[in-house]
Parts: sequence; structure tokens; C-alpha cells
Amino acid sequence: MTKDAHNETLDVLVVGAGAVGGAIALGAARQGLRVGVLERNAAPQFDPETTPVTRVATLNSASMAFLHELGVREALEQRRAHAFSGMYVWDANGPGHIRFEADALGVPALGWTVELAALESVLWGELEAAGVALYPQTEWKTLDRRPDRVDVYGDHRRPIASARLLVAADGARSRVRDYVGIPFTGHDYDASGIVATITTEHPHQDTAWQRFVEDRIIALLPLADGRCSIVWSQPEWPAAEDTLALDDAAFCAALEQETDGCLGAITATSPRASFPLTARHAKTYHSGRVVLAGDAAHTIHPLAGQGLNLGLADARTMVDGLRGPARHDPGAETVLRAYTRARRPENALMQRAMDGLKLLFGTQAAGLPELRGLGLRLVDQTAPVKRRLALRAFGLD
Repeated sequence: MTKDAHNETLDVLVVGAGAVGGAIALGAARQGLRVGVLERNAAPQFDPETTPVTRVATLNSASMAFLHELGVREALEQRRAHAFSGMYVWDANGPGHIRFEADALGVPALGWTVELAALESVLWGELEAAGVALYPQTEWKTLDRRPDRVDVYGDHRRPIASARLLVAADGARSRVRDYVGIPFTGHDYDASGIVATITTEHPHQDTAWQRFVEDRIIALLPLADGRCSIVWSQPEWPAAEDTLALDDAAFCAALEQETDGCLGAITATSPRASFPLTARHAKTYHSGRVVLAGDAAHTIHPLAGQGLNLGLADARTMVDGLRGPARHDPGAETVLRAYTRARRPENALMQRAMDGLKLLFGTQAAGLPELRGLGLRLVDQTAPVKRRLALRAFGLD
């Protein structure tokens, strides 16, 4: 459905066509609600003939189950989503390590590495097929919040759309959140995440690898074509700038040393990119008929790859909350309070856990590496504790 297909008030208007916004819009549309998606950029595109790009994420079983409910999992798997069956985590400054295996947990996979462009384009295609009103390359300028709806305007007060519920899924720097005055707390990690796609001497073994090296964390995520996507968090200055400035050969050599050669020589790399690492959490998830989801509501350190999983958990909770009587008024205060109660404590807990892990592995006080190592070995060797940890971490509970 084009943006001129109707002038009626929508039930739900989502600002942001990323994975979280697209999932919310599709879930609402599947329930028969009148839905629109406003996206400032062009419609998401994915070319399967290109090599994997640096924008990837890991999805856990709960996220993939939600995508299955939305009817997009099969299409995503056909677009190079790659299931991995193992995870190995170790500490460069101590003897500790822990390994998780899907077979030991009795599950087919621990997680999936997906290219964000593939996920976003699959969702967009389903939104088109579902008759959702789509507004690509459209930027809003002002919002009028009324008791029964939110009116959205472009330049010169040109009406774009009206909706009974406006969902802000427009990222960590959410303009909607700032416009309606929802405050947030948080801190910067004074670090950057460097991302790239690399080729290694040895196969990745369908395993995600993660190593803690003092104040740096390196993760290797297995891709469908045998290469790996990396996320290498480093202090912002001067380490991250120096690393980005390396030529390809020097970058590969530095990365090989950082990973302790776990996959042999690193023989090639794509161009690198980086992003700042921050922790942010909105003090409330809604104001009037505006509600936050995904990075607009919360961001966390990427060390466990949980950012998008938390966002999709937001999406699933929001979609489930729009069933039944809530369909009559998706923007009702009772509906949005219930969503906030369900998601905000869970996201706060995960944020604190990531900060705790970063502090634990980034501190090199005398004796601490040995204690960390002992703790990791004990967990690795205590089957019930390890299983419970794995079920929680991989969305299997």
C-alpha cells in the first residue's frame, strides 16, 4: 500500500524500518490492524550476490521463534542466515574458559548470524505484501499529540499520517524520544566497536569465538560463506583510531594476535567501520500515545550480542499486548503501561549484567584473573549451572 492509499487514522504508525520496527509493524498488521511505517532512508535492499557486509547480528532461539511466528524465518534462512552450534569464550589473562555446544543442550543451534540488510529487506517485503502503508525516504518534522491520536507532519506542516499509537523504533539517537521529552540515563564506555568481515586459514567450525584481553573484547561470528564477522571493542583513544588506521596486512596481523590464532592465520579483511559503545536506558517507555522500542529505549554493551535480541523481545511483547481488547485502542495508557512493566525491568537487568561482565573481565587486579579462571572452570564443569546459564543466554528458556 502506498502512502497515498488512504487518509484514515492508522491504528499503529512505526517510525523506523529497522528489524525491530519492521517486526512490530508486521506483527500488528498480521492481527488486522491498520499499520504504517515511516522510514527516512530508502526501502531496505539485499543483494544475495554480494559478499556479506559488516552489519550483522546474532539472534537467539527466542528471536528466531518470533520471526517464525511472523512468517519470515524461512525467507531469512534463504538469505544467508547461518546457524551456529558452538560458542567458546576465554580469558587472555587467566586460565579460564567455557564452551557451549548445541548437542549437549539437545537443541539444533545456539544461535544464528544474520545480515541486518537481509532481515530488514525480508520484513519490508512482507509489509508490502500485507498492505501496510509504507513511507520510505520520508522525514517527519513535527508531531501533534492529541488525546486520541498522534498527527505527523513533514515540511511546512504537510500532513504525513495520523495514528492512535506511534512507535519510536528509530534507533539509539531517537528523534521521537527526544521530541516528546522522554529522559534517559546512561553512560559512555569510552570505547568503539570495530567491525569487519575476515577470511581465516581454518574453518570457523560453526562456532562463535570470544576472547577477553584486558580492556578489549574480540568476537568472531561465523558466516554462511565460511568467513567471520568480527566485533572488536577497544578504548576509543588512541587504540581504536590506531587500529582503524592500519593497512589490511597490519590489521590482519593485529587481529590474529588478539584472537590467539584460534582460527589460524587471518588472510583477508573487508574495509573496517566503527561505532561508539554506550549504555542508555529510557526512564519510561511511553509518553501519551508514543512508545519506545529497541535501541530508542535501551542500548547495551555488545559483548554478549544481546542488543537486537532485546529489541525483538520488545517487539514480541508489544505485538502480544495488542491482541484482544487492546486492538480497540492500541495507544491506550493501560496497554502501554503493561508493555513498559514487562520489558523495562528485563532490559535493565541485562544492561547491568553486561556492565558487570565488562568490569569483571576488564579489571586486572592482583589475583583476579586467577579467580575468574577458577569461576569459569567451575561453571564449565558443573553441568546443571552451565545448562541453566546457556538456556538463559541463548533464549532457550
